[in-house]
Amino acid sequence: MNIRLIKKQADSQHKYYDFECSQDESLYDAAEKVGIKLPISCKNGVCHICRGKLQSGSVITGGQNKTVNTDRDGSTDIMLCRTSPQSSCEIEVERVYGPKELPLKKVACQIESIELSQAHVYQIQLNLPAGKLPEFFPGQYLSINLPARDDPAYFSIASRPGLRLIELHIQADPHLESALEIVQYLKTQHEQNSCVSISLPFGEACLYEEPSKSLILMAAGTGFSQMKSMIEHLQFIDYKHSISLYWAVRKDADMYLKMMAKTWEQQYNNFHFIPIIADIDDKQGVDHHDQMSDAVLENHLDLENSLVFVSGSPKLVFSAMDALTESGLPEKQFYSDVLEYAKRSDFK
Repeated sequence: MNIRLIKKQADSQHKYYDFECSQDESLYDAAEKVGIKLPISCKNGVCHICRGKLQSGSVITGGQNKTVNTDRDGSTDIMLCRTSPQSSCEIEVERVYGPKELPLKKVACQIESIELSQAHVYQIQLNLPAGKLPEFFPGQYLSINLPARDDPAYFSIASRPGLRLIELHIQADPHLESALEIVQYLKTQHEQNSCVSISLPFGEACLYEEPSKSLILMAAGTGFSQMKSMIEHLQFIDYKHSISLYWAVRKDADMYLKMMAKTWEQQYNNFHFIPIIADIDDKQGVDHHDQMSDAVLENHLDLENSLVFVSGSPKLVFSAMDALTESGLPEKQFYSDVLEYAKRSDFK
């Protein structure tokens, strides 16, 4: 039977979530199977969190298996975790998220550690507060909300979902004033044992589900952090397809976690690490962009059966897109956060 969940919006526009549910399963369980997320807190002893209002159709609900029919009873409140349909239904709910949607959360974190790696890269560990962990998909990013700035600062999440510690990589070269300001703020908060406010998640270039194709991951500089989140998640779920990481830098010293990538290659038969070191001094030089695309094309002849994720500057992303799509990669299999904010016409 078809079930439609209706979520009312502030602008009077409704969102609809459709799924199938049989008579012998709860509405909540059937929604969860297809990736539709509803609030629930039964295990914490809190009831009525998954309440909805039956607008049309017939259901059996509650511990006493009461039959509710809107033709007879009108619209009625029901608990989705204890309700099974007897016909197709429409149900109004306050909170629901589809397979590619997660609620945006703002949380206060303690700073667990700040460590300076090589190439002026700081590895930051943030300790999430007690309680339910905020959700994010591997490859998404967060914002640090600084009191003295109107605009938040965005950074890729370098750790996999499901952990209490969130890891960030911030490159603070002497000429990067904004990054230096952020690192100094985090150091001050850490010294004072004060919290830092973050909001998450953001970004569409991520893993909403386990991929059914091989992955090609292309990163420049600290773009490695986004790839690290995805790689560690895939290792955690025992992903079987091939993962190829191409990491491009200007100098060998810029590859601040090279040993980590080499260790992954030794531990996992399906993981391949291809470092690209351009050996150029020019901070604005982009030779490593073309070298990385060339290396991918040399190693991967069957791009049609691959998904490509790219993390770096707009110039890198668009040059990689051009090179790979011209060689057979379907454009719908190319992902980068850059595509959400940068115009292709500005980087021709």
